[in-house]
Order: sequence, then structure tokens, then C-alpha cells
Amino acid sequence: MLAVETPKANPENLCAIIRDAYNAKVVLPEFQRSFVWTREDIEELLVSILQGYFIGTFLMLDTPVEKPMFPFRSVEGLEKINPAATSMRHATVRLALDGQQRITSLFYALFEPDLPLRNTKNPYRFYFRIDLALENEPGDAVTGISLADRSRMAEIQKLVKEHKAIPFSLLRDSSQFYKWFYQEQKFLQTDKQKAVVEQLYHRFEKFMVPVVALSPEAGRDNIVNIFERINRTGVSLSLFDLAVARLYLKQVQLRKLWEKFAEEDKNRAEVVKPEFLLKVIALLNGKETKKSTLLDVIDMLNKPKFEEHWQVAAQYIAEAYQRLTTPSGGYGAFQNDWIPYTTIIVPLAVLLHAVASRKGGEEMYRKLDRWYWSCVFSQRYDQAVDSTGYRDVKEITDWMDGKLAPAWLDAVQISTIDLTVDESRSAIYRGIMCAIALAGAKDFISGQAVNLKDCQDDHIFPKSKFSAHPRVNSIVNRTLISSSSNQIKSDKKPSEFLPLFLSKHGGDQERLSQTLHSHLISDEAVQAMTSNDLENFLTCREQTIRERLTAIIRG
Repeated sequence: MLAVETPKANPENLCAIIRDAYNAKVVLPEFQRSFVWTREDIEELLVSILQGYFIGTFLMLDTPVEKPMFPFRSVEGLEKINPAATSMRHATVRLALDGQQRITSLFYALFEPDLPLRNTKNPYRFYFRIDLALENEPGDAVTGISLADRSRMAEIQKLVKEHKAIPFSLLRDSSQFYKWFYQEQKFLQTDKQKAVVEQLYHRFEKFMVPVVALSPEAGRDNIVNIFERINRTGVSLSLFDLAVARLYLKQVQLRKLWEKFAEEDKNRAEVVKPEFLLKVIALLNGKETKKSTLLDVIDMLNKPKFEEHWQVAAQYIAEAYQRLTTPSGGYGAFQNDWIPYTTIIVPLAVLLHAVASRKGGEEMYRKLDRWYWSCVFSQRYDQAVDSTGYRDVKEITDWMDGKLAPAWLDAVQISTIDLTVDESRSAIYRGIMCAIALAGAKDFISGQAVNLKDCQDDHIFPKSKFSAHPRVNSIVNRTLISSSSNQIKSDKKPSEFLPLFLSKHGGDQERLSQTLHSHLISDEAVQAMTSNDLENFLTCREQTIRERLTAIIRG
């Protein structure tokens, strides 16, 4: 029996691997799952590379194209970006047994295929905010934006023109980057500023990853076994893991503390990450929530103090989650999927603690609510989450203490909110659906309150009948509808299903109107429904939604 050499990890340039994927040299085995990473996942990966963090080992298998050990496919989106690329031009290809999500994410950010990300309807583009990188760490400077988000795309394009931001696609070609850097950009004025940006680019371009190259001689069964074990155990060391290790020396069993917290409410634990509690502890101590700062805070607390802070953080994280998910008197996110930002739980928890410690009354809670809704509808937590949360905690507590409201808060204008949004992952989309939940969203048949968790996010004017209208999928044409009501209205025009709902209300138009009002559908919008006038309906309902949001934000 021939001895098989033990696989060893060797450093390889990450950008070179992505270029090989572009040329169909690096491919994916068919047994791998599809690309599932979210915008947040991709942003985190890009930040890690810019900061020089370890992003894990890659497992590659060289195999002949003519007789591959496993069937394979190209990275998702390659056919749109480089349709001429074919693996048949290569004698052998490299199958990425482990590293598919990372490779595809970088390909997506650098080459910009027109593919929607997981649970979205539109492609995303990723940008590097140079202005923010010069002020803070790169973690604040990476942002992904949906092409459907016209407002944020306009903002980022303005920054690109001012040379304060660049698309990540610029980083795939060093000649293009340096042409921009030396000949085009006018924003970087000092040698220090130029050095910071050039160093970050150099780190990205030269980033090395450990690659374990498997030989076909290892055998199909052995390779599959290796792949399965890596996918079970190949999780990168997280901030929480580092904190567990640091606190172990102080005899703090952090993992048990987290398990106890998670066990108390499994729904809450689905959205609250263990790092959230550490970030609350840092903010309560007046510190930022960057990784290095968090570890410093941990180091400065002894066991009794840390456990005391943990209990406080756990209490107010729980209160924040409760406030977010309460459909009456809270913020209306009746299911976790409707929370506009899970990351906002951290500053919300700290601000709830601030109100409690000040024995605040209605005015402080009103300020808290205004901050929350303004964040949602200005999409404030779409980027630079940690630094934004740190600033918000300081500025909103100052406001509670009698100082002026922060300038950004006064600048939020409901009239400018983009209501054409049709991405259910958008904070605006989710925020409006929460506002509908808070308005009551009665059942169209019974006119009674319903279990919102049993309702569906669905069209008012059915898509099957009005697919030609460009805004048929927008949030303005959607609401929360029970399955029984949906069965009645299914594939019917409004002029056809409104009489059916009216008959269920005993022919009482006033009572039906009250039910429709609970979905932010005004009498004028109902008139448009009776004539199947979608355009006029959207205009009327948009006005009602804006009025409702103004009332919510202004309290």
C-alpha cells in the first residue's frame, strides 16, 4: 500500500485565487451548496481582509478536466461577467472543497455580477469609504448597497465622484487603482492620508491565505471525509471565542453565561449574538465597540465586576428585544425577520439603561422612540454600525440630559424616504411593515385583531393582474394578510374582492373602512381600488404612510 503524503497548508495570494475563479481555473464541486452569504457576511469578510485578520484555511483539490474526481461548476455569476471563460481551456482545475462562500463573496464584490444576494431581489455593490477609513478603522468603511436603493446609491455615487469612496471593483486591477490613486483622485491631500489608503490597498492586494492542496491520490472517500470534517469544525475564531479565552484566566465561564441567556428565550437568541452583550458592557463603560477596545474592557474587569456588568447587559438586551418585537406599545417587529436592524439592539439596550438610570419619564421615552424610528427610516445602521452606535449613545444621552438633539436627527425628512423599495430586507420596508402592525392590521374578513405571525406579507393589487406596473412589488402595495383573507382575494382585482370583504362586514361600508384604515389604506385609496387604479392607489396610500411615519417619529 502506497503511503499518502499528509496535506500541508501553504500560503497563496487571495486575489490570485479570485482571478483563477474569473478564468474558470478555480471551480466548485457540484455537491457544494449554493452561494448563501448575505450582505453583512460579505462586508465582514472585506473588513477582515483590510484589517489583515485571519479568514480561515482554503482546501483545494487539483483534478483533470477530462476526468474530474467530482463534477464541478464555475463560481456563481461568472457566465455574466466572463462568458468566454471555460474550464476546458485548462488541463486541470482546482476544486474549492472549502472556501466556496469566501471565494464567491470576493468574486461578487470585485467583479459585480448582476445577481441578487440571498433573500433579496436585486444585486448589491460594495464600496470602500475612504473618508471614513481616514477617521476610524476600516470596519466602518465597508458598505454594500442594493441597486434598488436609489437614495443610498445616489449618496455613494456622489462620494465616488468626490473621490471619497471607491467601488471594490476598482481593487481587482492594480493598474486601474494606481491610475485613480495618482492621476484622478483629488481627495487625498497629505502624504499621511495617501499612505493610509495605499497601505490598505497593499494589504488587500497582497493578502495571503493558507491553502491545503489535496492530491487525487488521497482517494475520493478520504477527500469527502476531510471535507465533511472541515465543514463541521472549520469555524473561524470569533470575538466571543477570544473573550472566552481571556476570561477563562479569571475563572469566568463566559460560554455558560451565554448559554444560560440563550436558553431563557430561544427566539431572542436567534438574533442576539453573544458579542452584543460584550458591546453593551463596553458602551456602559464609555468605550467603543471595536474588537481591540472590547478586549481591553474585558481585561480591566475582575470576575465579580464582569459578572455584574454581564447581568446588567443581559437585562437591557432582553428589554431592547422585547421593545422591538412588541406589536402593541413597542416597535412592531412581531417576528424576528421584521426587525429592521438586529445590530440596533446594542445601542437601544444602552439607551434603555440610560433612561432607567435617570428615572426618565414620558419625554425621555419619546426621545428614544424618535431616535429609533429616525435610524430605521434614514437607514442609519446600514453601515459603520459600531462607530454609529457609539456616537448615538453619547449624543442621545446628552439630548436626554437637556442638550440639543443631534443635527442628523433634525435632518431626517419623511418626505424624502424612498417608498418604491421592494426589498424585504430593507430597513425601510421592514419599518413600514412594523408601522402597519402597530396600526392594528385587522383581518379583512372578520375585522378583528389577528395573530400577525400567521399573516403573510402580500400584495394588495395582485401581481398576477398588475405585473406590468413598475411599482407593483413596492412596500406601498403590500400589507399583512391572513391566509383566509388571501384565499378570498387570491388573483382577484380589488374591484372584485372588495365586495366580498364588504359582505363579511354585513354590508357596512363604515366598518370595512375601519378595517382598511388599520392597514393604512385611506378612503381615497379605497376609491382607487374600486376602479382598479393602481397608480392612484399608490399615490394615496403613500401619502397615508408618510403621515403615519411622521406621527410615529414626532411622537
